[in-house]
Amino acid sequence: MKYIEEFYLFVKVVQEGGFSHAASALGMPTATISRRISHLEEILGHPLLHRSTRKIRLTDEGLRYYERLCTPLADIEQATGEIQGKEADLAGVIRLAAPVSLSSTLLIDMVTAFSLHHDEVQFDISQTNDHQQLLEGDRDLVFFNGELPQTQPHTTLLGQVRYGLFASPLYLAKRGCPAHPAALDEQDLIYCWPHQHWQLSNREGESARICPQAKLTVSQAQAALRAAEQHLGIINVPRYLVQQALREGRLQPVLPDWQTPSRPFYMQLTQPNFAPLRVKLFAEFVEKYSEPYRQDRPAP
Repeated sequence: MKYIEEFYLFVKVVQEGGFSHAASALGMPTATISRRISHLEEILGHPLLHRSTRKIRLTDEGLRYYERLCTPLADIEQATGEIQGKEADLAGVIRLAAPVSLSSTLLIDMVTAFSLHHDEVQFDISQTNDHQQLLEGDRDLVFFNGELPQTQPHTTLLGQVRYGLFASPLYLAKRGCPAHPAALDEQDLIYCWPHQHWQLSNREGESARICPQAKLTVSQAQAALRAAEQHLGIINVPRYLVQQALREGRLQPVLPDWQTPSRPFYMQLTQPNFAPLRVKLFAEFVEKYSEPYRQDRPAP
């Protein structure tokens, strides 16, 4: 067909979430792709995309056109990949956004595990603790922890992050290991966002609220972890974050029979109708990888 390349470029721009992303995936100049799609719009007599500095959005005509083009072009791409002996339809970038501590630990583990089987996929991770920035970014998948500020469409609950109190053996040898939350008033505490006050409870139904002045307050769990490993005080951080430090003896549990509330974490597929196959496969992988967090079992 005469305009088959324009059709393909249009579908790629939608799937990649913008002209620059499509240009990077295809190895073409952004201006060339934009010019070819503008030519296609002139031929059709209708705009297909609303263009802005941050992202593109389909017009009503563009949505109908995309839905008709997507399947046959995907079939062609898959057939080409099969003939070439590779998964050509998976190649490209997956753009993620997540809070700093989650993206630096659990999400990196997921990306690494997925990449072992799909080396044709690249990842671009945006890290921020600002929920609004997470929502407004031009990403394929967005991860949240804690309660969402408002209802978000196409969001999956991945599980619960369990927290615990930890300190270095040297710190506890010098200051003593507390036997009850009330004794934390006499300890040096390291507060980390979002837990600037600690609400503790045990299996017997007892509860305690801890809110003395902190020795140190930080916004990233990695900073709190580093300070605790250097004997500055007691931290309250996700348990998955300290597993290696526990194994190596750099930290040990404090008040192991007491826990702070778990925090949910979520994944949002931002464009479910237009997501490339690689994004859908990674989303499925994340759900499977996160199953221990839904079953309250040790994480992989």
